[in-house]
Amino acid sequence: MGTGRRGDRTTRLLLFAAVLLLASGVTAGGVTAWSWWGRVRAVHAAQERLAAEWAAAEWAGEPRRVTSDATVAAEAAGRRPPAGMPVRPSRAAGDGPVAVLHVPTLRLKLFVVEGSGDDRLMLGPGHITGTATFGETGNAGIAGHRYPGVFWDLDELEVSAPVVVETRDTWLVYRVVDGSVVQPEQSEVLAPPAPGAGPLLTLVTCEPKLSTSRRLIRQATLVRRDPLTGPRPAELN
Repeated sequence: MGTGRRGDRTTRLLLFAAVLLLASGVTAGGVTAWSWWGRVRAVHAAQERLAAEWAAAEWAGEPRRVTSDATVAAEAAGRRPPAGMPVRPSRAAGDGPVAVLHVPTLRLKLFVVEGSGDDRLMLGPGHITGTATFGETGNAGIAGHRYPGVFWDLDELEVSAPVVVETRDTWLVYRVVDGSVVQPEQSEVLAPPAPGAGPLLTLVTCEPKLSTSRRLIRQATLVRRDPLTGPRPAELN
């Protein structure tokens, strides 16, 4: 009888310990989930602020300073910039938006900032510094958190789907040409395209959802430039 009671007591202790472990796991998970959701809400709030800034700049007719690589080099050397050089949008300083990313098949309109550190990505998708400027020859990278309302459904972006980047003066219309999953150190996805190929746009986020172990990639090639003063691209209608 004593042995039976001791066995029952041991069973109850083990059951109690299991309940405590389960409860602590649920609590820890709840804290983690709450923290994650707080970050999601922070990004959404930042996007609302960036949308207001973008609209205010349009309403005010804010002039854009435009530069080219040759102009930058000339100014740095104290020389007069060469006349007639092609121009590109300068990147906005501070936290302001530098472009608007439209992914119509995913119903996304996202305001892009410069930089891809975590502090920048807490504002929204970020242009990866050191990659090409949007629309220029080269490979322009945009990184974004795998959050709802940001790049949560990027895996659903299919080959041939349109992606549109809106700058202050141009609609840049891209078509998705490739999708892949790579390791975080595989930076070749941001390499320039082959000689003679058109400008690329590379979208980068984490894979799988709720993990940072790998990177989900979608690459698109530029197929058209439309002036912002004209009608919206048909891809957005």
